[in-house]
Amino acid sequence: MKKDYSEYSHTEYEKYRIRRSNRRDVRLDYFLNYISFKPEEKQFVITVDDYNEYESMRDLFSDFEKERAEREGGAYVPHHFEFDPQNENEEDVETMQEVRKENEERFSRLRKKYVFLDLKDTEVIDGIEVPIDYGQKINLYSGLRIKMNYGEGILDFLYADFRKPLQEAFDTVHIGEMLAEYGKTLGLNKEPDVISDEPPEKVYSETQAMVEDFLAYERTFSALKDVAYASLYTAICPPLFTDERVREKEKLQWYGNYILELQREFLEMIEFCFDEEFYPEVLGGLYPSERLYLYRQSKNLPEFFHRDETLRLSKRYMSGRKMPYGLDHDGLIQMFQSMRSVPTEAEKEFAEKYHLSGSPMVMQHRTFMSLAYEARTVQDMLELEFTKMLEQDIRFRKCKRCGRYFIMKGKYDTNYCERIAEGETRTCQQLASAEKYKASIADKMAIPIYNKYYKRYAARVKVRQIKEEDFRKWKYKAIQKRDQCSDGLISVEELTEWMEASFPNRKPKS
Repeated sequence: MKKDYSEYSHTEYEKYRIRRSNRRDVRLDYFLNYISFKPEEKQFVITVDDYNEYESMRDLFSDFEKERAEREGGAYVPHHFEFDPQNENEEDVETMQEVRKENEERFSRLRKKYVFLDLKDTEVIDGIEVPIDYGQKINLYSGLRIKMNYGEGILDFLYADFRKPLQEAFDTVHIGEMLAEYGKTLGLNKEPDVISDEPPEKVYSETQAMVEDFLAYERTFSALKDVAYASLYTAICPPLFTDERVREKEKLQWYGNYILELQREFLEMIEFCFDEEFYPEVLGGLYPSERLYLYRQSKNLPEFFHRDETLRLSKRYMSGRKMPYGLDHDGLIQMFQSMRSVPTEAEKEFAEKYHLSGSPMVMQHRTFMSLAYEARTVQDMLELEFTKMLEQDIRFRKCKRCGRYFIMKGKYDTNYCERIAEGETRTCQQLASAEKYKASIADKMAIPIYNKYYKRYAARVKVRQIKEEDFRKWKYKAIQKRDQCSDGLISVEELTEWMEASFPNRKPKS
């Protein structure tokens, strides 16, 4: 019997999951990234999905065009991926040049911000090695390997400015809708904004679905480029706006809320789990993992996190320096030196029986196990990195100067981060060190200055040039000024000036 869920009441956890899951018109898990961790180095490497570029989609597009030609009874016309300025109009050429310039400038900035491993200058297309044109990529991160320290990805996301690019994207969509409405009044556009009664477009094969998703992704990323590049994780886990029958403004608003809510949640969670000034009398003696348990309990969230781990058997990828995970440098050298150019008869017989290549490269090359985690969404990335920090007991601390969290490195105990705050030219750590030195100098000088003027004015009290009551009041204020100078709140010059002006010398009689 069919059930009616119209009166169903969702639990708070169900609502929480719904806000972080795909919906009909917005997909959050379009990319599939692999992350491998190196606990010894306290680092991890992200291998970004490389399938969502035109170079990778060539064969799929060809299959799609063939299927459509057979279905519609037309001629097969190959899809052209290359942009040929000779066969394009002037406006398209100009647009492509602007996109290339923008991408090249952005990629130059990203190379200074993140560590890219094995960055290549060429790629193989249709068996031909050609230069990589980063200017024509949809997503500059596609196919790259990025190395990060534990915690860096979380902080990069936490302090990214999403509001400004989201507002700009929202304004663009709003203007587009206003122009569409104006076009209707002129009879130029009679299509409704939201088509609710139009039958859905037919999907004939997986190939068609994948090609249409890719084209929708290209449109989405182009519209949300500045939002995506605001942080690493939003760029390598980009959204996909699918259903064209739903207003763009509605989809953008939902995705913006998803990003901002994650940002708020993880900032709150870091404060609860790591901040030493957050209820120290209650949480001070607990491990971050114990504090996280209490945090999850307070939010009615489960005690577990779901993480997708992949075990790969490969002759190229390793997850360690001991077999079966891998070999160290000497082990690899020994393996290559012991390889023969001609397989043995036993190897030939075995390979033939089990349909394996008889090449000694296959028969003698060691096979390694490599472990990696899968991450499709921004939340996947954040939770994976956060839980790995807990495993390694790596902690955040709030900078006492700028108020932002930073990663504590080993046993190096400091209260200041290594960021350069807005409007400054030196890091918080450098500024704090300079201020501490300045304060120590001031502390050494403040007491002698105070003593000097105390003796001077005490002598005037004795000869009744200063009243005792006035001197007592001065002494109280002078001690305050001395301490302010010792704490670096006022300079030595300011202290001296105040002391000098307290009881000016009498003018000599004429």
